[in-house]
Amino acid sequence: MAQSYKSLKEDFVSNLSGGSIWEINYVTAVAPAAVLLWSALQSNQAFFVEYGPLAFLADHLLNVGTILAATTLYSSTPAILNLLLVVPAICLYLLPSKSRSRPREPIHPTSVKGQLDGHKRKDGLGSLPERPFITHYRGSMMVVTCVAILAVDYKVFPRRFAKVETWGTSLMDMGVGSFVFAAGVVSARPVLKARAVGETSDVGASLKAAIRHSLPLLALGLIRLYSVKGLDYAEHVSEYGVHWNFFFTLALLPPFARELHLSDGPRLNLRHSLHSDRSERQPF
Repeated sequence: MAQSYKSLKEDFVSNLSGGSIWEINYVTAVAPAAVLLWSALQSNQAFFVEYGPLAFLADHLLNVGTILAATTLYSSTPAILNLLLVVPAICLYLLPSKSRSRPREPIHPTSVKGQLDGHKRKDGLGSLPERPFITHYRGSMMVVTCVAILAVDYKVFPRRFAKVETWGTSLMDMGVGSFVFAAGVVSARPVLKARAVGETSDVGASLKAAIRHSLPLLALGLIRLYSVKGLDYAEHVSEYGVHWNFFFTLALLPPFARELHLSDGPRLNLRHSLHSDRSERQPF
C-alpha cells in the first residue's frame, strides 16, 4: 500500500512539459503588482504606520495571499488578478494623500549632509545604497518558492507550473535560476565596496567566510537526504539525481561566487593597466 502511494505521488510530478513563458510572466507579475498596491496604501494613506491586526492581515494578503491565488485559483486568469491589484493602486494614488497633509519637521541641510557623509564613510561606497526593489524581489521569490513547494502535491496547483521532465519551461524551473541570480546580486555588494575604498581581500579569509555561510545549507541538505532515504519518501529522481537536492546547490553558491569575484579582480586590474598603457602611447 505504501509502495503504491509512493508510486502514485512520483507519477503525479513526473513526465511534465511545462507551459508558456508569457503565462509565467503574468503569474509572477502579481508580486510587483501587490507591492505597488502596498506602496499606494502606505505612501498615500499611511495604512501601515500603525501596524495593528488589520494592517498585518492586509500585509499578509498582499504579499502572500496574492501569490497563492495566482498559482492556484487565478492560475488560468492571472491577468485579471493583476488588474484587481493595479487598478485600486492607481485609484489610491489619485486620491488626496493623508501623509502629505501631516505637517513635517523642517530638515536642515547641514544635518542631511552630515548624515550622507557619515553613511559614505561607513559603507565606503556612498553611490551604492541599499535598493528596496532588490529586497522586494528576494522576498517575493522566497514566497513563490515556498508556495510552489507546498502546493505542488495538490491538484489545485496546475501541472504546467511544476518542474518539467526533460525540456520546457515552468514556474518552478525559475526557482534555481532566481536563487542563483539573487545570490550573485547580493554577493557583489561587499566586493564593490572593498574595491571602492581600495581594500584587498584576503583569499583565505574570504573563502572561509563563504564556507561558513554554506554550512547551514549543507546541513539541511544532509538532513533532507537522510530523511528521504530513511523514510522511503517519494522522490523525483530525474529532478536532481539520486543523492543531490536543492540545498546542496545553494550551499555551493557562496564559495563559487566568492571565487569568481576574487578571480575577477586581477583581470580588471590587468585590463585597466593595458588601457592606461595604450592611452599613454597615443600621440597628441
